[in-house]
Amino acid sequence: MQQVEDYKVSVIVPIYNSEDTIGACISSILNQSLSPIEIILIDDGCKDTSGSICDDFSQRDHRITVIHQDNMGRSAARFHGTQVARGQWLTFVDSDDTLPASALQDLYSVCTDGVDIVMGNGNSSEFENRDIIPIDEFRHMAVRAEGTIGVPWGSLYRRTVVTPYLFDLPREIMNGEDYIFWLRLVFQTEKSVRIVHKNVYNKGEEHTCNHFIWTADYCVRLNDFRMSSIPAEYRQRYLEDTIKDRIANLCAIAVCQKRNTWKKSKFLHDIEKDMKLLKTRFTWKQLLFLHMPSLRIRKLLASI
Repeated sequence: MQQVEDYKVSVIVPIYNSEDTIGACISSILNQSLSPIEIILIDDGCKDTSGSICDDFSQRDHRITVIHQDNMGRSAARFHGTQVARGQWLTFVDSDDTLPASALQDLYSVCTDGVDIVMGNGNSSEFENRDIIPIDEFRHMAVRAEGTIGVPWGSLYRRTVVTPYLFDLPREIMNGEDYIFWLRLVFQTEKSVRIVHKNVYNKGEEHTCNHFIWTADYCVRLNDFRMSSIPAEYRQRYLEDTIKDRIANLCAIAVCQKRNTWKKSKFLHDIEKDMKLLKTRFTWKQLLFLHMPSLRIRKLLASI
């Protein structure tokens, strides 16, 4: 039996109706060059054969633990995995994705006492080939959701900084919950973030984001969580960054709702109020896009 301190990494996989992809996902984790690791599979009330596929894998490999639970949503499934994880470091893999064979080794090889977060896929973000980013600067980037910041996969987290608070969201917050996870995470540590400039994650087909309908009311709720996730004493410092990400949300709303639905919304009003406070303005491109009278034209422009 492995002791707690023997596991270098715990890999947590939330699963919901993924029978077509979960086998490849698990196999890619089992084939990692890093050892020893543990794999925690959370069957989040699957209605297909995903749960039995997980059980079959666990019977063949002692590193796998399977948890079957009623459907509670992806954040709750990830949280359950963290509660039973025994590794020094944690990472998350979605059930329709895979890991390159050296992914965990590439990430773990730079884990030191001086970092609590190791972020991979650095080549896909504007990191200027830097290996270390001070936490204050990284927080600004996280609030703006730059690059692959804002997704839980492709990184390692020291187990001690992954607290229940990171997952404490209502189930109906099903898009943007990863962003809130990161906002809360970066205020759990004062240590710099280590960047790995290698591909450590193979993203499968995205489902949630592609079919999600953004609304002004939803973004009001999301912004409440955004602002409350930033400690009060830091909110003014990161206000400009929150405006940039809220404008991105507004553009997403603009391709889902007619203009007269959101142009008088609280969400837009709050953005404009904070922009006035900081004496900033929309860019001409943003204004042109937002003032397009046709929802169909905005959708077309957004797809280009």
